[in-house]
Amino acid sequence: MSVFGPFIPDEARFPIGVAVSGGADSLCLAWLMRRWRRAVLALIVDHGLREDSAAEAAETAARLGALDIPSVILKLDSIDHTGSLQKNARIARYRALTEACLACGILDLALGHHERDQVETFFLRQAHGSSPHGLAAMALSRETPQLRYIRPLLEVAPERLRETLRHQGVRWIEDPSNRNPRFERVRIRLSLDEARYAQGRDQLALHARQRNGRCMASARVLTTLRIDPLGFAVMDSLPADPALLGKLWQVISGAAYPPSPASLEKLIAAPKPVTLGGAQLCAAGRLGKNWLLVREPSAVVGRVAARPDVLWDKRFKLSCDLTEPGMEIGALGDAARHLRHHALPAIVLRGLPALWLGQELIAVPQLGTFAAPHWARLTFSFAPAMLMSDSSFWPEYRETEKT
Repeated sequence: MSVFGPFIPDEARFPIGVAVSGGADSLCLAWLMRRWRRAVLALIVDHGLREDSAAEAAETAARLGALDIPSVILKLDSIDHTGSLQKNARIARYRALTEACLACGILDLALGHHERDQVETFFLRQAHGSSPHGLAAMALSRETPQLRYIRPLLEVAPERLRETLRHQGVRWIEDPSNRNPRFERVRIRLSLDEARYAQGRDQLALHARQRNGRCMASARVLTTLRIDPLGFAVMDSLPADPALLGKLWQVISGAAYPPSPASLEKLIAAPKPVTLGGAQLCAAGRLGKNWLLVREPSAVVGRVAARPDVLWDKRFKLSCDLTEPGMEIGALGDAARHLRHHALPAIVLRGLPALWLGQELIAVPQLGTFAAPHWARLTFSFAPAMLMSDSSFWPEYRETEKT
């Protein structure tokens, strides 16, 4: 079966993108992709970090053209040179690739990471104390709101890719930084003798199986999970995967990062009411069988000026241009006591967004409560998707790319 078997995009509608650096791995991926389907576009990033980067990009485009693969060169001109240059260059590179894919109608971007990259990533994350989820290393496929990243070659040895290019008479560019021991990944690469490589591959496979097991168990939990538009979640039991529970925690809390994996693992092993990272886990009561995850009322942000499309508390977006000078968005808070007839628990009501003019409560749109009929045009939408599109939302999945 083709290594591209799991990926069946609609060729009639969408092209597929391939990130090509000019090295053997990505160049061979582009060659394989082009043999698999016609609608392929290679995206070459000229990072500008070496004097000859522009010439290398042009040379790579010419080689791709000889292989009947159309390409686009993306020149980076906004790399932040403070802090980690490699990290900043990686962020800029992926930003440019994503923007180019969106402009070209590309929904899938193929990356040339192979088996050795995967083993190196395992040892790199192990050295940095990554969680069991992170030790399963790079995923075959990763979806974001804008794009799906696919890595068809994760089980293919790099030697096979180079031999394929040699057999086809295709030359490639060797990046000197890939042999520079100043970089941690390169030091790990140089330390991988045959025995340690095999050990890393075996441990990686073990962690991948364990992650798959946790994901299957969590999938069963997801069938009972309900995320309410009012900004809370109800579930019969907690997900077995700390990474998944952490993401859910972020959706409800609006936090940039989840609670620590260690604290979530303890909670999964022995569920109990707890307050962590801006969200509170408690008994669901009349809302469900077991657990309610809700925004911690005391952690909700203060009032902000009401204006169209403002995102309040990183969770609710105001939709409407019907605002007045001095109007603010703030938590319903203690005013929830006037809604005791409502079926929702007080802890949910207190954290809901409300519109205020001074001390006067104008509207609680989520509950359909308005001081005057014309305020009914004011609406809020719960915005977890906005949180999930933020790169900081995925700390466990941030890739440690090749140098």
